[in-house]
Amino acid sequence: MLYFKNYITDSTLLGIWKVDEDRTELLSQLSHHEWIQSIYSIRSESRVLEILSARILIKELVGEEKQVQYNVTGKPFLTDKSYHISVSHTKKYVAVVINKEKPIGLDIEYISEKIRRVQSRVISADEYIDPCNELIHLLLHWSAKEAMFKFLDEEGVDFRKNLFISRFTPEEEGAFSAFETKTKQNIHFNAYYKVGNEFVMVCIENADK
Repeated sequence: MLYFKNYITDSTLLGIWKVDEDRTELLSQLSHHEWIQSIYSIRSESRVLEILSARILIKELVGEEKQVQYNVTGKPFLTDKSYHISVSHTKKYVAVVINKEKPIGLDIEYISEKIRRVQSRVISADEYIDPCNELIHLLLHWSAKEAMFKFLDEEGVDFRKNLFISRFTPEEEGAFSAFETKTKQNIHFNAYYKVGNEFVMVCIENADK
């Protein structure tokens, strides 16, 4: 079911779908089944539900069904190039963001302690983590860096050495700044975040465009 839908900037529309349906229910909401033939070769039922939910969410955001393909790195795009898109999924949730004007990056993460196992590879010593809300802040950093990684679509990105989050104190939703040092452009990003009961989500876009 549609969990959240809202413009987070003038041109960026975000949607989150909570996957409560089974395959049959989701397929009934789509007409172009020829565009999703790949699901029949996928063994993981949860992965099939994520793909179908993402297609329905794109339809919800755009107003019509769109054909989705993937580049060589697995990044999704609309075949008619009508919108820039980014897609992410985590346990029980799928998120999609669209923008007609410029590329975006998106990540959603289920709230769990697993970030602590990789914290040293994700967070640099100079980045601030709120001691009063440590787990959520760690997850927001991780989610933001995943979104930046998707945006850049580059090989060899080091989350700790190339991607940086500016100081902020997490709330239920808000915004912060981020930047990367992997490319010659050294892109600065505006990041919007949302903290749900079971997930954190971050969407980023180029701050200079």
